Amino acid sequence: MTDMVDITDMKGMAGMHKEPEPPVLWSFRRCPYAMRARLALQVAGIDVWLREVLLRDKPTAFLQTSEKGTVPVLVLADGRVVEESRDIMIWALSQNDPQGWLRVMQQDPAEAAAFLDQLDGDFKTHLPSYKPPCSSTGMLRVAKRS
Repeated sequence: MTDMVDITDMKGMAGMHKEPEPPVLWSFRRCPYAMRARLALQVAGIDVWLREVLLRDKPTAFLQTSEKGTVPVLVLADGRVVEESRDIMIWALSQNDPQGWLRVMQQDPAEAAAFLDQLDGDFKTHLPSYKPPCSSTGMLRVAKRS
């Protein structure tokens, strides 16, 4: 039989081996930028505390974290704040990149950045046409798309 140790009697031992708190991700489920940040965190195998933000009623704690008030925002265990989805992706994949997504950035950082800028430019230009329009009653309207 093994000896049992009463950990309540181990004064001064508390906190000697404490797992770091996972980062906090402020997100909105339908935001494409938040989606790509969550995707990279998932691929990297990084657990986060997910804080879903209702964009029409942003929590004070969120606004204190990010003056911009846009999602996604990642708050790291050491208090650093990462406010852009691309930066969150790069941070996450820098921790663990099992599928080699950052390989191209390591081989040719300037070309990779230019490619991502081009994708983001077209993406941002066309994004409003894919957002569902809402009426003043909060009901979704069906939009004609060409």
